[in-house]
Amino acid sequence: MQNLQRTQRQPVDAGVKIQVEATAMQKLWLWTDMAKGEVSCLGLVDEVVNANSKRITALIVTDFFLVKQNCSYDETDMDITDVARLITELESKGIDSRKLRCWAHSHGGMQVFWSGQDETCIAGLANGEWLLSLVVNKRRDAIMRLDQYHPSHMYLADVIWETKFPPVDGLAEACFSEFKAKVKESAFVPKNRDYGPASLRQTREELQEAEARGALTMDELDDELNWLGLDRDELDHF
Repeated sequence: MQNLQRTQRQPVDAGVKIQVEATAMQKLWLWTDMAKGEVSCLGLVDEVVNANSKRITALIVTDFFLVKQNCSYDETDMDITDVARLITELESKGIDSRKLRCWAHSHGGMQVFWSGQDETCIAGLANGEWLLSLVVNKRRDAIMRLDQYHPSHMYLADVIWETKFPPVDGLAEACFSEFKAKVKESAFVPKNRDYGPASLRQTREELQEAEARGALTMDELDDELNWLGLDRDELDHF
């Protein structure tokens, strides 16, 4: 497995919301930290379907399951017999094993990308419909991939996804009340931002104003511009 140089990523919208429940994600991070190199697991995925259009609007990974496997610094090989054992166990509990639609694995301390071994594993998990794949590393980098197998095989190598945190009753209301009581926002704080040209122009003005007031150092301003994908020379073009 080659160690690729870190490059700026541009995740794309897959057209459906993709989420991983917080407890499942925590299990993956724990296994990632425990492993000396790579480690992999399989995840259950729920489909959220719009009642009117009957279209899938969200894919939610609800849990991850570890199976017996042989791992090294740069490879992970799941035991097929133990995968079959997991399928049988799920079915005995009334859980549809066809929901095993996510393969997640860690690259240990290496970069997150789709290696040749990853491509082979994904091909072996093809189910005729769709599959989610997630690769992470010990630095908490992560990339989600969506493969579609019908009517032909196509995939998005880096899709937008998020961790789904369980709602806590009354938390939003309590936080809102405390925020309104304790936080005073200055006029320069932006309200809504779409990050189009006009919005970037507004951001530029806000950052320059903040620097003039001494709220940002030159290094901090450069960091903000870098996060926006701009440099000082480009500011005058907006």
